[in-house]
Amino acid sequence: MAVLSTTFKAQDHNTEQRTEFEELPNGIFALEIEASDVVPNKAGTGTVLKTTMRVIAPEQYAGRLMFTQFNIEHQKPEVQEIAQRQFASLCRALGVDSCDDSEQLHLIRFIAKIGLGKPSTDGQYPARAEIKRYFFPDEGDLPEPSIDAVQPAKPVAANDNARPAAAAQPAARPVAAAGGSRPWGKPKA
Repeated sequence: MAVLSTTFKAQDHNTEQRTEFEELPNGIFALEIEASDVVPNKAGTGTVLKTTMRVIAPEQYAGRLMFTQFNIEHQKPEVQEIAQRQFASLCRALGVDSCDDSEQLHLIRFIAKIGLGKPSTDGQYPARAEIKRYFFPDEGDLPEPSIDAVQPAKPVAANDNARPAAAAQPAARPVAAAGGSRPWGKPKA
């Protein structure tokens, strides 16, 4: 048990909760890694670096979070190669030549292009914002954070059962089955 230093009164605070989170729009963002963790992959056959990135700019999105993961070690060489290439790009964008502790990557500003990815192939997960490109300070001319003028159409949720008003038709009334029973199989009382 832990005793608070004062009595906390929940009714004195706003408890409104945000329930819908829109993905970040396509654009160029300034970000920094604020947290990271190295964990085994789900199968226990490799290592995943998970990062939590915070948007710094553009200002209207400052503070929003983005989550990434890199399969640093994986049983499939092609998966590992892709992840290591992406991780190397992140390190170069941060100006880090070598890394043996993910905390070395924390709180360093970098610039990246963010775009909407693809939904999962089984349709279970919608398209998510993902890093499409890192910009490297050693190449010079880093772009300023900005939002793309043209954005992709918002995807329709997989469970969105709404129909356009023109297509909506009144529901047909069930027809009584022969013998006075109801269409769902239960006899009239």
